[in-house]
Amino acid sequence: DGIPEAYNPEKKQYGMERFCEVISQNWHGTAQEVKQAVIDDVREFIGTQKVFDDITLVVLKQQ
Repeated sequence: DGIPEAYNPEKKQYGMERFCEVISQNWHGTAQEVKQAVIDDVREFIGTQKVFDDITLVVLKQQ
């Protein structure tokens, strides 16, 4: 929650498409690696923009 709604300084929304793309590019990693890839990408995207919504991310992988 909150990740697809994040905005960058240019007021562009992160979006569900980008979120899914990051996950699909990192699905082979561990849950921790997928989580970190998403967090890193969101941080890169928003830059210095403040986050006004809480962000919740849960990654589960079945073995």
